[in-house]
Amino acid sequence: LPVLGALLGLTIASAGLISIWPAARALRFSIDTTLRQGTPQQGIGKAQHRMRAMFVVAEIALSLTLLVGCGLLLRTIYALKHVQLGFRTEHILVANMTIPSYKFAGRDMTTALYQPLVDRVKHLQGVESATLLTEVPLGKTFQMMFTFAPGGNSADDLRRSSLQAQFRAVGPEMQRVFGFQMLRGRFFNEGDTPTSQAAVVVNRAFVKAYYGDDRDPARILGESLIGFGKERRSVVVGVVDDERQVSVAEPSQPEMEVCIPQITPESMFYKAAEGMSMDLAVRTARSPSLVAPELRDAMRVGSSDLAASSITTMDQIVEDSFGSQNLAAELLMIFGGAALLLCLTGIYGLLAYMAAQRRREMGLRIALGAQRWDVMGLILRQAVWMLVAGLALGLGVAFMASKALRTLLYEVKADDPLTMGAVALVLFVGGIAASMVPARTVTRVDPMETLRAE
Repeated sequence: LPVLGALLGLTIASAGLISIWPAARALRFSIDTTLRQGTPQQGIGKAQHRMRAMFVVAEIALSLTLLVGCGLLLRTIYALKHVQLGFRTEHILVANMTIPSYKFAGRDMTTALYQPLVDRVKHLQGVESATLLTEVPLGKTFQMMFTFAPGGNSADDLRRSSLQAQFRAVGPEMQRVFGFQMLRGRFFNEGDTPTSQAAVVVNRAFVKAYYGDDRDPARILGESLIGFGKERRSVVVGVVDDERQVSVAEPSQPEMEVCIPQITPESMFYKAAEGMSMDLAVRTARSPSLVAPELRDAMRVGSSDLAASSITTMDQIVEDSFGSQNLAAELLMIFGGAALLLCLTGIYGLLAYMAAQRRREMGLRIALGAQRWDVMGLILRQAVWMLVAGLALGLGVAFMASKALRTLLYEVKADDPLTMGAVALVLFVGGIAASMVPARTVTRVDPMETLRAE
């Protein structure tokens, strides 16, 4: 980014000087002296004029291309920020903890570390609820997939044997923290203990993948899907509505959740779930920035190793999930804005120079009866010609270049006509506004002074 910023600065400086120099030079001419001299117009050749006009047309085309890309990404960011996530994000602190499992060898980490930590955090001022889970929604720390292998020979068993679902171990208060909706059944509660019936919660996408449709999510309740240990099977007790898990732009995937208090050292999930990183999610009534230091102190009491855990807000996690879209949009806003500035400066500079060269001609036209609006029209027609040519070329280039942004777009097509039309209109209006100054200048020539000079 610093290198790109430096290059962009040099580009703006050099292109700005090239564009402004003719205009500044033209303004230094003494109109009265030139008219009195009666000498032929010291203009530029047609070839030079065409070359400069083509450069301005190219600037317009490139500006349109960059601004179309910027517009598409801004619309993408807007769409992403209005996606229904399936859970609440406000007033939630998330601590990503790297668990020192070697210090708890031979002990149950749930009773030795997790539950005391959660109880301690719940007593902090302003904390409404707290829960542990292997990964928060849209988190990037823990990914575990579960593959079904019923072992049957029926068509359904064969289909389910290849079914993969995301696995997550969560605490009983997760629903209170994130506020997601239950479609059928119940979520985990304090009655789900190591000695009670092992419970599993799945999402709507899981039901659809398991049965082939999700018209009746309740029919999966009571199904026995996985084992928790020797002769201990689990049953599905609830179905949650879908939520965005990996990315805001990606639809929900099949998911299976188990209750952390039920994961004992003898469970097949213990080492995978509790021997790795763990997230602590806390819903607060106070400002999260005020609760964060107290949360870190509570974690330090549980284990000195947890004091270095990263703490952030759920809002920030969602914002970070936009990642590449945000970065690309910011870069294109910088380059697009600079290109727009150079484009308008180029139009103004070229027309100002042309107007200065044609002042004597315009004075004679006015003296012979031409209306000042007609004289302005001669300059404005030059601007319209360059704008129309640049926009036509730019729309073609933008149409092809925008295909490269397909992977970054969400809920908007790469060739979206609304975005392209809006950008073209902004450029056209801006170009006309930039050309009005030199166009008005030529109408201020004194026709009597021109006649006396002739």
